[in-house]
Amino acid sequence: MNPDQLLKQAGAKANPQMWKLLIIGFIILILMIPAVWISSIIHERYHRKESVVQEIAGKWGASQMLSGPFVCVPYSIWQKNPDPKEEKPIELTKYLYLAPDSLAITGVVETVVHKRGIFRVSGYKADLDYVASIEAIELENPAYEKLPLRWDEAIIAFDLEDQRGMKQISGTLNGQEIIFNRAQDVISISSMPETQGLRDTFSGYKGEAKALKSTDMKLAAKAPGDIRQSALELKIKVQMSGTQQLNFAASALREKVSLIGDWPAPSFVGDLLPDNRSISDEGFKVDWHTTDLNSGIKKVWSSDEPILQLSNLGVSFLIMVDSYQQSIRALKYAALFLILTFMTFFFAEIISKQKIHPIQYLMVGCGLLVFYLLLLSISEHLSFAWAYLIAAVGVVLQISLYCFSILKTRKFALQIGALLSILYIFLYVLLRLQDSALLVGSISLFILLSIAMYVIRNVNWYTQE
Repeated sequence: MNPDQLLKQAGAKANPQMWKLLIIGFIILILMIPAVWISSIIHERYHRKESVVQEIAGKWGASQMLSGPFVCVPYSIWQKNPDPKEEKPIELTKYLYLAPDSLAITGVVETVVHKRGIFRVSGYKADLDYVASIEAIELENPAYEKLPLRWDEAIIAFDLEDQRGMKQISGTLNGQEIIFNRAQDVISISSMPETQGLRDTFSGYKGEAKALKSTDMKLAAKAPGDIRQSALELKIKVQMSGTQQLNFAASALREKVSLIGDWPAPSFVGDLLPDNRSISDEGFKVDWHTTDLNSGIKKVWSSDEPILQLSNLGVSFLIMVDSYQQSIRALKYAALFLILTFMTFFFAEIISKQKIHPIQYLMVGCGLLVFYLLLLSISEHLSFAWAYLIAAVGVVLQISLYCFSILKTRKFALQIGALLSILYIFLYVLLRLQDSALLVGSISLFILLSIAMYVIRNVNWYTQE
């Protein structure tokens, strides 16, 4: 006994078509439960990939932020001992910091792709040359001149976010070799965090967050002789490795960063856009120029002053068209697919006077949701475009053949197949678009709604049969 007969036996006076619409709406709500489950699977697979990224970064080097070089001149202050039993004061070492007047960084970046199972993680090796110039040091601030500065103990401080990625570092100061060693509590700076791509898409976009990131200098070299006697020319060569991103914190009053790399699809991140860039299938070339007016750097400051908040710039080597990001975007259109497909079935019932059971609606909805599981699983092994094509063709054929088997009408099966094909093509276009996805989507929905209004314009919704 079908639902319409039950309604008549119960003495229902409402229009059966309206009851069918309510049932269809309830089925769509039920199908949202497995849609949420599929979303959790995508999250789980993504976090599995993130664990692989962390594992590789732990051995190769994480996303790197480079800062410096800075000249650091120590001085001592005496503080009251916090232990009331001890009368002897405590000596604290602090620093006066001097930033280079000019800094030129040139580098060649060679990318590598690490594979762990089905996951691929982008890494890089970089050869960097630093040339920094510091004019003859003159402390114009009287407060600095009164500090008990130990100029003979001045050091050159340099920072690398993850020292596991440091392969080699060497340098000279005015032609004399300097040797870098690990250091602690030399200097702290703050810079804006690098942009995170996929991670933020799951909890709302946070790429513009301005949470500060504090960094302690980890490398220091003893400056030979008295650095006040003449202008300084500092040269540093760095060989390093990292994962996914290479970032530079602004470190001089005038700074130029020039990079050449072989990654065909770089993303330039940070607070400052490049002044010049060129991208091709063979790689990229990019230049940044910064000054103290836009970078937050100062010529001289001390440990007693607030921590500097420096702008940063850099390049990301994330693997583009990430299957998890695309899958989660596609899943957002699941409700739209269900509504449009079910409405097509419903209008077919009205126009052709054929009955489609709610269970059959449910089976078709399950087929539509299986598409997202197929897309996720296949895209882990093939490119996203091929995975999408295979999943879409499979689901269209499955639902079209099912429609033919239940209604015995080839025309209707072909119409359903054509509708689903158009919807999947429409969805793929939206997934490929970035800036204009909302515009194209809203216009397309307007057109679809207009077509639906035209098709059902002559339907008598007050009929009881």
